[in-house]
Amino acid sequence: MKSMWLATIVACVISVSFWLAASWSAGVNEPWDAQCFWTVLYPASLVLTLTLGLLFQARRWLAGPIVMFGQIPCVVMTSEAGPLLAVGILYSLLLSIPAVMMSWGTRAIYRRLAATKAGGVAGD
Repeated sequence: MKSMWLATIVACVISVSFWLAASWSAGVNEPWDAQCFWTVLYPASLVLTLTLGLLFQARRWLAGPIVMFGQIPCVVMTSEAGPLLAVGILYSLLLSIPAVMMSWGTRAIYRRLAATKAGGVAGD
């Protein structure tokens, strides 16, 4: 997407929607309380990070924190914002580290897709 703001807004809406759907389907108020968080939800969020990373023309690494911090509005909407919200923010920060690395890595994927589309060689 050409507009950084538009890409950010789209990524935020998709991320919060993802976490709300994940919480609802798992029957929990907080996504990280789901029994399948580490086996299904977190890996799915990393795939979402890769996908959303392709929206950004520059600063692709932003997709990682946007996806992981999308859990915070979900928690605020589904349960009360209490003193443990600060722990949730720290938790989201830690979860975003691998997501940042993955979304930053979409640069290589984007280059390969662009090279393939242009008919060039896909090597770096």
